[in-house]
Amino acid sequence: MAGKSKQRVDPGFCLFGAEIMGKLTEDLLSEADGVRESDDIEYIHRMRVASRRIRAALPLFIICFPGKEYTRLRKSIRAVTRSLGDARDLDVQMDFLTSFLETLPDEEPPLWYAGFLPPGEETEILVPEEEPPAPPEQTGVISRITEVIRRMRSYLAGEMAVSVQPAPPPHSPSLRPGIECLLLRWTERRAAIQPDVIAAVDTFEASGVGEELLAWSRDQIISARLDGTDSHSRYAYETAYRVISERILDIFSYERYIPDPEEVSKHHEMRISAKQLRYTIEIFRDLYPDRLKEEIQSIKHLQDLLGDLHDCDVWLEVLPAFLEEEEARVTAFFGHSGFMQVIRPGIIHLARDRRIRREDLYRSFAAYWETMKSEGLFDRLRQKILEPLVIGHQSTHLRSGSDPIRIAFISDIHGNLPALNAVLEDARQRGASHILHLGDLVGFGPFPEEAIRRIREESITGVAGNIDADTLLMTKKQCKKKDSEKEIALCWTRRRLSKESRTYLAGLPGEIRTRAGEISILLTHGSPMSSTGRIGPDTPDTELSEYAGSAGAGVIATGHTHIPFARYLDGCLFINPGSVGRPHDGDPRASYCILQTQPLSVCHIRIPYDIDSVTDALEAAKLPAIFKTILRHGITIEEARLLMHLPEEKGDTISAGKRAEPEFTWYEPGRRSE
Repeated sequence: MAGKSKQRVDPGFCLFGAEIMGKLTEDLLSEADGVRESDDIEYIHRMRVASRRIRAALPLFIICFPGKEYTRLRKSIRAVTRSLGDARDLDVQMDFLTSFLETLPDEEPPLWYAGFLPPGEETEILVPEEEPPAPPEQTGVISRITEVIRRMRSYLAGEMAVSVQPAPPPHSPSLRPGIECLLLRWTERRAAIQPDVIAAVDTFEASGVGEELLAWSRDQIISARLDGTDSHSRYAYETAYRVISERILDIFSYERYIPDPEEVSKHHEMRISAKQLRYTIEIFRDLYPDRLKEEIQSIKHLQDLLGDLHDCDVWLEVLPAFLEEEEARVTAFFGHSGFMQVIRPGIIHLARDRRIRREDLYRSFAAYWETMKSEGLFDRLRQKILEPLVIGHQSTHLRSGSDPIRIAFISDIHGNLPALNAVLEDARQRGASHILHLGDLVGFGPFPEEAIRRIREESITGVAGNIDADTLLMTKKQCKKKDSEKEIALCWTRRRLSKESRTYLAGLPGEIRTRAGEISILLTHGSPMSSTGRIGPDTPDTELSEYAGSAGAGVIATGHTHIPFARYLDGCLFINPGSVGRPHDGDPRASYCILQTQPLSVCHIRIPYDIDSVTDALEAAKLPAIFKTILRHGITIEEARLLMHLPEEKGDTISAGKRAEPEFTWYEPGRRSE
């Protein structure tokens, strides 16, 4: 039974989710006893991380849970995460303070240190017996110091005493007392919340949520094995690509705040975004051959830098408040704040240390971000998670055997569903094992929503086109003006697209790199430099040579021109399949091509389809009549404006008699002169 989501339940995806959730739940439950004992801070850390990972994974697999069950599971796991948060933060801070104390010099003599030992430990002030009794005036001083020490210990232990004046501090202010006092207060706070932590863990175990998750995981795995289900389903790869891409976009939304070191809150939000990106990648890493190890390590390093930066920010915020609270406590206990001159130096020293550390961390963080971008880490990550959707998740795209691979390239559909249907049917009949699109799925045609739906149903992967992007960018203000036929068509198209289809278009990459056998392939809508670049019959060899040298691909497939094209130059095969839904070469039939790997060759194919059904739909939608002329004659909008001054009859096409059947044009590098 699916939950609130209306998506289909994919058995392979739910099996994948069960394998993930089962492992994470086991990790969560295994730490419970250690958290109760509280003798090692790593128990809370591991249990909290496990709960966070489960919280990150649950929404991804929501379609696998009934709605009410999913909501209850998520609430219970969230409660565990929150209950462990304060305890974990205090543990980390106490561990840091203990380490920080080790960097401070010992006191000579250790007089002030004696007053700050934790309650219950004894400290003696040694007076050699062989020394003569001190003069009365010195005896009074020793008694006074001894009383101050006793009251310092009593103060730190929370006991009451009458007010006395503290002894004067040493000439060189000691740093240790302030840090010891801070550590003691944090220790008290941590001990105070431990019962709540234990109660939260007990409540979680009593709820049975952990056992339910384990039982659900076991049931899913057993059922899938009996049915022979593969967890590496296409739906799993699609989901991985979608959510990881969304996480990448989210972390880049904070890039504008990096140059300003004072954007503390935004840097903290970026830390959370980096953590969510890392958790998401780790959830899906088993889908990929290299388990995305390099990308995970790099993003973890970024997260660690931001985490250390945040820790410094927390100290810089907490320390002033601590001094205020402690001064009020000192005043209430002693009747004055004189004792703060013993505590304050160490706290000020710590604040200064954290400020300097933050400045160093900020520089490292900003530099590392630039390194990640310059080395193309995010681009490589996008390509890795996209590749299984292009050629297939198995070893097909790495195969180097004798069997040829046939890939159909389609482009510039422009909302023309009848043309798309005709091309897809023909490509399957001709043995195309994979179909890839080169952008411009919508715009100008009357079936934008239907065309996207068909592309998604067929699991066809591709890139974004310039008209796809322009459609999403149309604003209400622009749509009110509608100064041109293009704006009229794009505004109409945007209104017809569902939210899901708009999200799909927005998530299309600008380029795709993949392999077919030993051949590397680059897919882009325009040129390798721009989505509006044009590669076609008129492109000079010098320009193609530059692309061949810089693109690093054996095949470069582009669209945008609406004109079929193939040329081999400098070891690179350039191909353009023409337009499925809006040809511009004078032939109104749908155009696409099939690339074969062995031998390397391209076959351009023209397919007739029911153009009248499309022009009738354009007329019914009240879209500009010029689009009907473009379709019927296979020409550009400029040519259509000239032609519309001539008489036009329904069904008329240029040289229609010669183009009523499919047509093939083969191009094979090596058999023709370059």
